[in-house]
Amino acid sequence: MLEHFREQKTLLTNAVGQLTTLAEARGNRFAADLLTESLARVASETFTLVVMGEFKRGKSTLINALVGARLLPTAIIPLTAIPTFIRYGPEPQATVVFLDGRAEKVAVGEIVQYVTEKENPRNVKKVREVEVIYPAPFLADGIILVDTPGVGSAYAHNTEAAYGYLPRADAALFVISVDAPLGKGELDYLRDVRHHVHKLIFVLNKIDIVSPHDLAEALDFTRRMLQEQLQTQDILLVPLSARLALEGKEQNDAERLKTSQMTELENLINDLIRRQKGALIISATASRALRILNELELGLELWRRGMEDSLEELERKIAAFETELAHLEQEREDSIYLLYREVDKLADRVAEDMETFERRVFPQLAGQLEEFIEDIYPGHSVKETAGLAQDYIKKIILGVLEEQRKREKEIMQQEFARVAGRFFRRIEDIVDRLMAASAEIFQVEVHKTAYKDYILGDRYFYFHFYEHPTFIPAFEELTVASLLPKALLKKHILTKTRASLAELLNRNCGRVRADLVESLKEKVRKVAGELRLRSDAVAFSLKNALQKALEEKKSSIAEQEKSRAKCKEEKRKLSILRQDLERLVKLGNI
Repeated sequence: MLEHFREQKTLLTNAVGQLTTLAEARGNRFAADLLTESLARVASETFTLVVMGEFKRGKSTLINALVGARLLPTAIIPLTAIPTFIRYGPEPQATVVFLDGRAEKVAVGEIVQYVTEKENPRNVKKVREVEVIYPAPFLADGIILVDTPGVGSAYAHNTEAAYGYLPRADAALFVISVDAPLGKGELDYLRDVRHHVHKLIFVLNKIDIVSPHDLAEALDFTRRMLQEQLQTQDILLVPLSARLALEGKEQNDAERLKTSQMTELENLINDLIRRQKGALIISATASRALRILNELELGLELWRRGMEDSLEELERKIAAFETELAHLEQEREDSIYLLYREVDKLADRVAEDMETFERRVFPQLAGQLEEFIEDIYPGHSVKETAGLAQDYIKKIILGVLEEQRKREKEIMQQEFARVAGRFFRRIEDIVDRLMAASAEIFQVEVHKTAYKDYILGDRYFYFHFYEHPTFIPAFEELTVASLLPKALLKKHILTKTRASLAELLNRNCGRVRADLVESLKEKVRKVAGELRLRSDAVAFSLKNALQKALEEKKSSIAEQEKSRAKCKEEKRKLSILRQDLERLVKLGNI
């Protein structure tokens, strides 16, 4: 699985590793740090594959088959209630993440207590998601599998949870069952999926329960329906028996595995990762490495030319270089200042969005609270009503804030990536001009490598919902409670709880706003640091080469010849590495 992608990744890792060694040997820690960080990003990049479909299509069984183990529970009734992430790790383990941000480690076999409708009906345990770590070879190259609740069941909250994970998908497996023709609800869901996920593989599951003739008819019908609904002939539809695939892997039964047709699906996923995200990751990283290689080569050329010049001429050229460098470094600082101002605008937008949200949602929540108290008040005491109202306020605020936070996170992530990408390109342009100016001053040639947008790393913000005091007075402590008629007391309760709702909503909206803004500030500090590191790398490389030339011109002829031989060997190694990196860069253009 993924052999070709792994070969490319290994080639890239070796080439960048050798380049890092050469940069370190020349004392260029800036370039070495950039290259090391680039490899770390390649290693940490993930490919999120979301498994979707209506309830009881065999999604959990399919995921179990892909990882080759019964990690997820399966049953006859609609079962999965909570989204479950499965990623690679050396030892099996699981973590339950709750709506309030708490995380609890559990045994993998215990996740059934949290992810199923039977053990966690209507999510009474308030679980947001479950993450499972497992040493499956299928996951080893950064694939994250996501099992979503089936849509279309009697449990509306399951459908909402499934829809919530659409924006996170790099690709999706949409599971259909051979024993249930595509229905209207399934097709409606599919149309929604297409708005968010453009790489779709359709799986026609449970082929082991029908005859070859019936399977051919089902495939033909399903393909025609998908082509008609999606208005495209380009449909990836794979027949499969997830049950046979799982049994084949568990029992090491090659015949059963072949009959399941799992290999065809794995090959499609492999191709999708390699040609799409995998190729782009490798190509972008190789492009960045190639640009650094150009800088190291230019440094060697400047050293060589400096050794040929007279001491006076070399000092004159170094002065000209320093002048040009000062101008471009000021331009870099001006660009970073503008970057901070752009992010300030994003932070202001977050504040405005949250204020607008608070004004819009409060009347809705207040109406819900009033209806709730009207319903429960006749059958409960004042104290009971107060306690139930407290719980209800927390519940409805948490519900609306979770949705708003998701929307804001996605908007901010997209906007920040756009802004940061623009400033990365601006800095790379400054780097190119510095190299061109250096080459012109010393009359040498410089290789040029087109800049590719580099992956910025983490794609999502993660926040926790912080519980704050509700500030709802304990009604049994109110001196008026025992004196007022019950009808007036209800009005008093409504007034107090409405005020408490307003205060708690305001405090928690403020918390969400503060979390989002602080995360933006943290990210811009990291990006600014990387922009400086990027330009400092090339500046150091060139300055260091010129300084060495200045020093070594004063050494003996024998020492100079030794340095020339070393320079020639380094150029030879860089030339070999260039061939590998240029080949990897082309992957992104295929």
